[in-house]
Formats: sequence, C-alpha cells, structure tokens
Amino acid sequence: VSWAEVSTPLHDVGVMWVVLFIAYICFTQMAVLNVLTGAFCQNAIDSAQHDQDLMTQSILAQKKIYKEQICTIFNDLDLDESGAITIEEFRRHLQSESVQAVFDSIGLDASDMWTLFK
Repeated sequence: VSWAEVSTPLHDVGVMWVVLFIAYICFTQMAVLNVLTGAFCQNAIDSAQHDQDLMTQSILAQKKIYKEQICTIFNDLDLDESGAITIEEFRRHLQSESVQAVFDSIGLDASDMWTLFK
C-alpha cells in the first residue's frame, strides 16, 4: 500500500485528517518499538539474574566483604593489641550500640557473635 493511496482520500476530506493520520502512524510505531525494546531488555535482565557464574561471583564477593568487616571489628575489639580478644573485652564491646549496629549491618545478631567467639 502506497502512502499516496491512503492519504489522498483523507486529503479530500481535509488536511487536518492527513496530519492526524501521520501522527497516529508515528505514535503507533513508537509504541510498538517501545514494547519490543522493553521485552528484549527484560529478557536480558532476567537472563543476567539467573546466570550461575554471576551469582557465584556475587556470593564470593559478599563473603569477602563480610570477612573483612568481621576482621576489622575484631581488630577494634583487641584494645591491648595482644592479638587475642578476651571474653571481657568481647562482652564490653558487644554491649556497645555502635558494635551492635555494625553486626546488624552485616546480618549478625549478638547471639551469633557469641557463637562465633566460642
């Protein structure tokens, strides 16, 4: 179908109808392209989320971050810098709100820390 064949009868009715028809075609084409682009992007996002290698790397990176945070916490707890933490040092710092906030930020409860310390 030629555009001239479609637009000639509309032009006979009025120029406004030709402009409206062109606007409708442009809007419809953009809407269809937008839906197709969204479908492809969503498919790519879903594929990336289920990629086993990415998930494994993410978990290993998270474990490394947790380990570094816990090591930093225990280094801060060792006040006398003896390389070991006494139960008294641990008990004193575990009651501190800032230490509890750090544990909460990495998903550990105070009871979990007692288990880890033992």
